[in-house]
Parts: sequence; C-alpha cells; structure tokens
Amino acid sequence: MTTLKQGDLIKDRFGNTYKIMEVCGIILHISFSSDHDKYGHTTAETNLKAGGYTWDTPTGEPEDDKTYWCITPNGQVCECEWINCSFDQARRDFLGIYQTEALAEAALLEIRRKLGK
Repeated sequence: MTTLKQGDLIKDRFGNTYKIMEVCGIILHISFSSDHDKYGHTTAETNLKAGGYTWDTPTGEPEDDKTYWCITPNGQVCECEWINCSFDQARRDFLGIYQTEALAEAALLEIRRKLGK
C-alpha cells in the first residue's frame, strides 16, 4: 500500500517537483517535472524512497476512537470512528479523511465538479 495519493507532489534529490497523476495499488503514475499534466513514468513508492525522492507525509490522522469524516465509494459523506483498522486506512487512501463534515462535503463538491456532475 502506498502513502501517496493522486495530486500529491514529490521532489527528487535535485529539487525537481513531480505530481502523482494516478495510483493503481502500489503502482504510481508520475508526471514530468516540467509539466505536471503530462505522464512521465511509472514506479512504486519503494523505488521513489530508494531513489532519494521526498514528500510530505500525511498529517491529521485521528487518534484512536476519535471521529473523522470520509467520502464513501457511492458518493456519500460518512462519519466514522478511527481505530486504525484496514477500513480506516482504505478510507484514508481512497479519497482522504477529514476532520469535519464541512471539509468532507467541500471535497465531495470538488470531486463532483471535476467529474462534471
């Protein structure tokens, strides 16, 4: 499982920035550094780490038994309790987790806008 998600920015050891264009399991599709809208190459997170790439790690993961909000695969905003199980991690990796219902709703609206719905 990768900690990176679509839209994340990564840097190589020379300071060039790349964008994660798509995540397919452990495989990452990465942009060119010169054009974040064009596909550059495919690799895995382990290869990026070994090659000296860096990125910000996710922050704001809830403490155990704390409430968070997520977007379900059927396009609903759902309130959940973090117990750091595989379901919590899958929700985090799918479309992210949010501290408030309002943040989750705003993210869902942005997703719908991008999909033209």
